[in-house]
Amino acid sequence: MILACTSWPLSMISGSLVRTLNRGAGILRINGHRLLSEPSTRNSLALIQNRIGYLPNSRQMSTNIAVPTTQIAYGKPIEHLASLSSVANPGELSFPDGVRHALVVDCGEQTPVTSSSDHEFLERIKNFVKEQDSQDVDFIRIQGLHPQNTPNELTWKALNGLRPRHLELCCGWHEEYEIEPLDSLDPSWPLESISILGAAQYELAITKHFWTIPTLTFYYSHQVRLELPSDYTVEGPSALRHLTAIGNDACDMLTRWRKSSISSICDNLESLRLESNNDCDFQTDNEYEDFVHALQGCTSVKSLELVMVESPSSDNNPEQDQYLKDQYQSLIDLPKYLPPNLERLKFRSIPESAQHLDVWLQCAKDPHWLPHLKSISLQFDMVVRDHDRAEKPPLTPDRNETTELLESVYQTLALRHPSVGSL
Repeated sequence: MILACTSWPLSMISGSLVRTLNRGAGILRINGHRLLSEPSTRNSLALIQNRIGYLPNSRQMSTNIAVPTTQIAYGKPIEHLASLSSVANPGELSFPDGVRHALVVDCGEQTPVTSSSDHEFLERIKNFVKEQDSQDVDFIRIQGLHPQNTPNELTWKALNGLRPRHLELCCGWHEEYEIEPLDSLDPSWPLESISILGAAQYELAITKHFWTIPTLTFYYSHQVRLELPSDYTVEGPSALRHLTAIGNDACDMLTRWRKSSISSICDNLESLRLESNNDCDFQTDNEYEDFVHALQGCTSVKSLELVMVESPSSDNNPEQDQYLKDQYQSLIDLPKYLPPNLERLKFRSIPESAQHLDVWLQCAKDPHWLPHLKSISLQFDMVVRDHDRAEKPPLTPDRNETTELLESVYQTLALRHPSVGSL
């Protein structure tokens, strides 16, 4: 659960994973996650107070995954473990099936890995790659807090010769990573999935694998922009079938991609999971409207999981209030903009959103709305996490009225032919 932090000293906050940020232009980063404020105020602890949502360190909350794991950490001997520690909160991210052997490369914290000063660390990676035991490595996690280590070109080269199916990049304090050297490895990695955790960089992330992998995941990343190499020749349609974005600007991410030069990367998606759960989305003009149209354009999506948190505006400017009302109308009408070929739908929001269940009911009564739908779940139990706007509690509709409307939606869909079940 996200908690409000009112007077924690920075020394205590640094051991946590921060999950929320203030609506502002500048950024203060704490343990790999965006916070606040203007660049000139980054060192002001006073501005941190009363604005921070935090979780205990994710490793303390993590679950262990029973898969043989080799860990090569900077400045430490190689470890062979019976399980892999999950870096996400329990239940948030699924782990790939059929992993035989995981490799964790921990590049350390403050010192950049270079060929001169860290020869031993890189040699240990290369020696492991040459060993027979490394040939069954099909999952690689690279982590490190120094911006040059997550990973850098030397790290990629040291790993050359492995054939993993899954890659996980855990960005550190600076929230940066370099993935373009991945394309220079020979033989090329037969990747099926890439997961990027805690990234917040404005530079383009470039690799041909974005076009060839079936599964792509972002976890509490921000302002992610993808691109294919300029010399890469696209052969056939995008292989991407499953896209997950949890936390921060998950919805805006989809909107950006649909407007970018690689908009067709989403053309063949089958499952889409977007969790906009900490009020970091919809921060520029027209992004509510742009998002619903981008979502509607994902016509190949059959399974959608959508988590959205709406925060009421506390601004007293009448013109801005009217503008926000106009923009929020797009979200009120969200059911009308869902991908038309959905078979499975899970939607979760805050209690305030339940006051618009009449729109869901109106759509449910339309036989042409989501004609292929087989199962649905609607929940309105999320907590508002924008502490800057927590002066007024969210408007919660009458419980009886909400229950009645929700049951009407389910009953109406159950009477369809074929019937739509509840998840």
